Order: sequence, then structure tokens, then C-alpha cells
Amino acid sequence: MTGNQQFPDADWNAADVAHAGAELAAAAVQPVAFGQLPQGQKADTARNLDLLLDVEIPVAVEVGRARMSLDEILRLVPGSVIALDKKSEEPVDLRVNGKLVARGEVVLVDDSYGLRITQVVDAAGRIESLR
Repeated sequence: MTGNQQFPDADWNAADVAHAGAELAAAAVQPVAFGQLPQGQKADTARNLDLLLDVEIPVAVEVGRARMSLDEILRLVPGSVIALDKKSEEPVDLRVNGKLVARGEVVLVDDSYGLRITQVVDAAGRIESLR
């Protein structure tokens, strides 16, 4: 169908349609104006932090590390000794969610091991451990 055969009551042509489309496009384009964001309040930050205070995260004390082949691991039996990369007088690492947070020394507390923290890693050190 050509022209107005599909819509017999319509009285339009291609030039009119193009002109109407151009007017519609010109009218529809407007610059976007964003309003000012409200200033955050410290109370909101504290409230958000309160939501996280009871979240449990893994905490580990790392006494040392060793690299072993799978064959060496399969030969381990009760009584086997694994040499670690740290000396006995060196501090052990406290890791929270795998990231170094502090260092300390192993102590005995009522027949259980504990950790006496001797150094907390500074903010720059914590950021570096994230990389």
C-alpha cells in the first residue's frame, strides 16, 4: 500500500511526517538538571557501622608457612615435623579475613593458646596487604 491507502481518512504526506518528527525531536530534547545531593550525616555512618558490628569474620593466627610438594604432604604421619619459615622468637601474624592486621606473641592462658598483640599494623600497612 502506498500513500494514504492504508489509512484512507489520513491527510498527510512524507514531508509533513518528517516535519512533525523534527518538531517532536526538538521539543523532546531538554538539558538534564541534577539537584544538589544532601550532605551526609555522621549519625547515619555510625548507624550503618552498628549494622556490621555483629558480623562474624574469620580470624587466624599464622605461626609460619612452609612450601611442600604433594608427595611430602601425603607422607605426613602423626609425629611428623614441618619446618616453618619463622624463628621461634619472631612475632606471629594476626590475620582477619586473610589480611594482616596485627602481630604478637603466643602465650599460654589456662591450658589454651592465646595471642598477646604487640604491634597493630598501621593504615598504610593494612592497605598494602589488600594488594
